[in-house]
Amino acid sequence: MTKCSKIALSLLLPALLIATPLFARGDLSLDQAVERARENTGGRVISAETKEKEGRRVHNIRILTNDGKVRRLRFDADTERRSNNRR
Repeated sequence: MTKCSKIALSLLLPALLIATPLFARGDLSLDQAVERARENTGGRVISAETKEKEGRRVHNIRILTNDGKVRRLRFDADTERRSNNRR
């Protein structure tokens, strides 16, 4: 490997490592979202479904909590994050 190639590689590799999370998309399954909802609340799952909202997959999960209340949780399947969007 030439000295020029080593320099180019040493500059390119860190740039790729930094940029990768910017382009990476998650793929949270409905089963994974249900498990996260259970872990977050400790309750029982009443229903779980996936819908498309504004071109994005959203997992909607209803949980019966230990104190008898129903909570609705939403997870964005692409970002794998919990969503507070009520739409």
